[in-house]
Amino acid sequence: MSVQRISIILLFNLSLWLGAGWWSAQPPVIAGEIDFSGPTYWADVQRWPASSTIIYSLDQGVLISQDSHRLRPIASLSKLVTALVILAEQPDWQALYTLKKEDQRHGNIAYIYPGETVTINDLWQASLLASDNTAIQALVRAVGLTDEQFRQRADQLAQQLLIGNDLRIEEPTGLSSNNQASALAMVQVIREALARPEIRQASLLDRYEIKTKQGRRQVVTNTDSFIRQAIPLPDGWQILGGKTGYIDQAGYCFAALWQNQAGQQVISVVLGSPSKDGRFHTTSDLLDYVTEKYY
Repeated sequence: MSVQRISIILLFNLSLWLGAGWWSAQPPVIAGEIDFSGPTYWADVQRWPASSTIIYSLDQGVLISQDSHRLRPIASLSKLVTALVILAEQPDWQALYTLKKEDQRHGNIAYIYPGETVTINDLWQASLLASDNTAIQALVRAVGLTDEQFRQRADQLAQQLLIGNDLRIEEPTGLSSNNQASALAMVQVIREALARPEIRQASLLDRYEIKTKQGRRQVVTNTDSFIRQAIPLPDGWQILGGKTGYIDQAGYCFAALWQNQAGQQVISVVLGSPSKDGRFHTTSDLLDYVTEKYY
């Protein structure tokens, strides 16, 4: 082999070695679509362990956004839309309603059964606090809405909130994977829903006792691990209300309104977390991140 050829091979190998060293020193390529728009771009933005995430500041706008424009199933986060639809019907909270067989929905623990009579307020608390699918379906019936009327009201609400293209609600519970929204649209839903004291107060209770007219008592507990104190709150943040959700197609979801010690408020949305507790831990990590970068 000629000296010239040996020299070329050595130079080629040297360039590969130098190139490999340069490449390994570069920031990792982030898989998927990252839509990051906010006051500052941070080079160490990472991929969060969920399908979509967003932190939205009521003062500054979007602080963190990961695939937040894509529509995804939202499971029981749908109940916040249903709650807004029901509030527009001005329910009589002390009115009585007897559950019917057609009100029954599966997918989680049922706290009230067909034939039992409870107040509208009992149905409301079980729906939002314990995410009872049967209770939220019964609520829609109790305020006099048919399935079609409910869908129309939900569509109208989406238009009013200016998220008509990013929120699709087919039924009240969230059991249908056709109930879909983007994380960005859920920011608007959370903002609207938790501005209503009836929704906020229900979401902040750790437990509630239902008393049926027939005399049965049933304690229901909040599905939010932050409210139950099963998972510590993020340092420096107070939760002002939130909602969980889960079906197989949606993964584990969580959306909430937060306030820090300076009175600044942000909305967090996590869609498609792979585990039940993971949605809360990811929320804490997101809030820790924005605390470091923006507050």
